[in-house]
Amino acid sequence: MQIHITARHIELTPALADHARKKLERIARHFEIVLRAQVILGVEKHRHIAEVVVHAQGHHDFRAREVAGDLYAAIDLAVEKLQLHFSREKDRRVRGRRGDKGRPEPEPLMSTPKDPVITRISRVTPRILSVAEAARALDDTDMDFLLFLGEDDAVRVLYRRKDATYGLLEPNL
Repeated sequence: MQIHITARHIELTPALADHARKKLERIARHFEIVLRAQVILGVEKHRHIAEVVVHAQGHHDFRAREVAGDLYAAIDLAVEKLQLHFSREKDRRVRGRRGDKGRPEPEPLMSTPKDPVITRISRVTPRILSVAEAARALDDTDMDFLLFLGEDDAVRVLYRRKDATYGLLEPNL
């Protein structure tokens, strides 16, 4: 990678040039598409400005401009911003521009090859209700079933049927 360093209104010291080269070479190691970089360092009143333009193979130019208290910090901030640009570009190339947005698909909680896939488990605490109270409670919810305990402490399930009636499941003990 070719690196050109330009200084405006300051004298370019070898230490400053080496710092900029080392930071930019680190980017080139991680992203093989970088061809050349141009670094423009300048001082305006008390502001130290570092502007970096990177020409990449098959891509538009990547630009970063940062202002800091000294030139070393400005260079560090500009290179950090460029690394963020490159990592986003790399993600776009890997996933595709409109492809997966980084959301992983939900993994089934329990499954074997022949079993149905269970993606959610809900824990409920059954209340002691009569069948009539359970029917009223089921009407108040948007669920299609209600798990409850009968007066004899037996677990029961009341469910809505397609013909607008109710079904009741009782254990056979």
